[in-house]
Amino acid sequence: MKRPISFRFPLAIVANGLFPSHNHPLDCLKKSGTIISIDGALDTCLQKGFHVSAVLGDMDSLDQRENEFNGLWIPLPNQNKTDLEKTLDWCLENGINRLTLLGATGLREDMTLANHYILFDYFNRLEITMVTDHFSISCHQGQQSFESFPGQTVSIIAYQEKTIVSSTALQFPLSQFVLEPSARAISNRSIGNTFSIDASKPFLVFRSHLEE
Repeated sequence: MKRPISFRFPLAIVANGLFPSHNHPLDCLKKSGTIISIDGALDTCLQKGFHVSAVLGDMDSLDQRENEFNGLWIPLPNQNKTDLEKTLDWCLENGINRLTLLGATGLREDMTLANHYILFDYFNRLEITMVTDHFSISCHQGQQSFESFPGQTVSIIAYQEKTIVSSTALQFPLSQFVLEPSARAISNRSIGNTFSIDASKPFLVFRSHLEE
């Protein structure tokens, strides 16, 4: 009988989208204490040489078999939620409150958009940073400061109408700006090593990676 997983942090979840190729998300994986794969992402993680501690999902897109996998195998058959939602619920049930999410974009545009909406659904219960080949993406409300670097691309996406947004240390400052769900606040730039955003309603912030 396999022993229950013992979580080591930082913890990374790999969804079954486009596997990262940029150094930043790959470094997140390499530095993770625990990697959890969602469904078919297990096959890719193992092919890339990563040790996976657990796999969750409805297991409908896996080549790997349970008796071949030396980790925790957790079927989540509920079809009323996506595998990502079920995995995040499982994390909450198991005392996990902070994680990095990879492989959540690419391949299917509908799933990419849905996964961004999932950040809004869970942000007040889980600290999730979605890391892609281009951006680190997270959801917040109220005042929040971010580590940055001069020239970093910063985009803000509102979830609801009439979101009041102010910012500091951005090239194009926002002061009590009324932001609708739109492209009105994308492609700004940081002018320092930190910046801040204060918003009356939930928002996504996209921060580009430093190119080495």
